[in-house]
Parts: sequence; C-alpha cells; structure tokens
Amino acid sequence: MSDSRIQLSDLIAGDLRAVADKVEQELRTGDSAGSASIAWSMVKSEAAARLHDALKIDVLELVATAWSKAKELKKYGDAARYPPDQSIVVHLGEHAVSCQVQPVVEVLFNEVSLPSVRFNVELVARFKSAALNIRGGVIREVLPGACSAQAVLRYGNVKLKEATTPEVRFPGRLGLGNGIRIS
Repeated sequence: MSDSRIQLSDLIAGDLRAVADKVEQELRTGDSAGSASIAWSMVKSEAAARLHDALKIDVLELVATAWSKAKELKKYGDAARYPPDQSIVVHLGEHAVSCQVQPVVEVLFNEVSLPSVRFNVELVARFKSAALNIRGGVIREVLPGACSAQAVLRYGNVKLKEATTPEVRFPGRLGLGNGIRIS
C-alpha cells in the first residue's frame, strides 16, 4: 500500500472527539451503561486516536476486494480460459461498488479491559468508468477514471459521521502490489 493513496481515515477526516462523545452517550443509554461509560469518558480522546488508526485502510484495496467478489468478474479467475501469463483489461462502465469494514477499538482502563467498541464503516465508490488489469485470476492494477466516494461511520444504529468526496479524475494506473485474487 502506498502512503499517497486515500485511506478511510482521510475520508472520515477531522476531529473524532465528537464521534467519541456520541459513543459515550450511547454507552450511557445502552446495555453497557455503568463502569464502561464512566471509563470511556476518561479515555475517549485516546479512543478517538485509536479509531483514527483503525481507519487507516486503503480505499482502493477495499474497492478492488469488492470487485474481486463480483459475479461478472468470476470468469477471469478461470486459468483454463485466461492463462496466468496473459493480461486482460476489463472495462467497467458507470457503476457503484460498496463494501463494509468493522474497525474495533479496545479500551484498557486501570489495567482492566473494557468491552470492545465495534464500529461499522460503509463505503460506496461511484465510478463514471474504470478498467481493471487482471492476470492469473488476480486484479493487478486499476485505471479508475473519474470517481467519487461516500463513507458512513456508525456505532450500532447511530450514524456518527458521514463524508462524501467530490468527483475526482485519477490519471494513469494504480497498482495493487501482489494484487487481489478474484474469488
């Protein structure tokens, strides 16, 4: 993964302390009320920093993983039809790709582990067009063209933060290192 690529933490940018405040409110009203919510109020700024760290996930790799599971691309995983030494460029028209990740923040207070705080992030990337370079059943490169993204961060059913990017045009090819196997 390249440091210059967009990460979920870039999309859910800004001060996450307000997010931690909302989580604290939910802990106070939920089944976890009591010592967990009291401890959370004392460690929430550190928990916000840990959430930011947990969101350092490459957006392109998330999207490519979602593409790798698309039924329309399954045939490119067939080595008999598409030999491993042959590169195929698959052009995709206008479409949206969605995926979810569940970052978890572990809280330790006075050497006691509190219940883990599990978040949910839904990412939707919208493409005007894109092309995938596939070799040996593995997506190796993405030629993304113009795209935009929306990310929603939730704790349980509570929407904590939402961010939408403007449409951006990416020039050239974006490599995926060892690639992502079509499954």
